[in-house]
Amino acid sequence: MFQALGVHGPVLTPLASALLDITLVSVAFAFFVGGSRTNRMTLGMLATMVVAMAALRVLMQPLPNVQPLTVAAHLVGAHLGARRGVAFAILAALLSNLLISHGWWTFFQAAGWAIVAVIGARANLVQNGQLQLQRLALVSVVSAMVFSFVSTLSLVTSAMTPSAFIVLLGQGLPFDVVHALGNLVFVVWMAPSLHHFLSGLAASEKRGFWMMIGCNAGKGGRYQFKVD
Repeated sequence: MFQALGVHGPVLTPLASALLDITLVSVAFAFFVGGSRTNRMTLGMLATMVVAMAALRVLMQPLPNVQPLTVAAHLVGAHLGARRGVAFAILAALLSNLLISHGWWTFFQAAGWAIVAVIGARANLVQNGQLQLQRLALVSVVSAMVFSFVSTLSLVTSAMTPSAFIVLLGQGLPFDVVHALGNLVFVVWMAPSLHHFLSGLAASEKRGFWMMIGCNAGKGGRYQFKVD
């Protein structure tokens, strides 16, 4: 399964790498289509956002640990729910890592951003249609540390002691600070535009949902749905 130990964790064999890719895509797809109001427009627009954010992360690669996906995952979760947020996080992490550096660590980075998306969905970042920028800024700083902890787990080995892991986390602290500061920049620069885009997408999806309810009711049918 593993060929060697790389900078970010074990280097996978081609077969193991393919299995990891299939697993991540399958999980993301399950979360994408698992919601109650999924439609093709939503899938298409979210896929476009996945590509855009992955490309932005690749472009930001020369700047160490500047991660636009953190704020983006927060906002997708806040507007479209935890399911879509998790799916977005997994696909954006996988796509960008395929272009940057792909391996065992991709699983942990995808998991870290998935947790960030769930935090965004639960943090009341949008109230009465208004984006709470100060709350988003605070949450994005905390999430930088959460992401760091989860992604650092890719370096854990059977021989590593708890104290060694703490030292490892300490060594990454300067990069975590850069991540947090970068998040604050993205909150100011990118968050309002993403909020506008995702608000429109969420509103359009709700209109389509109630139109479906109306059409179904007009035919005397029943429509069953579940809450995300």
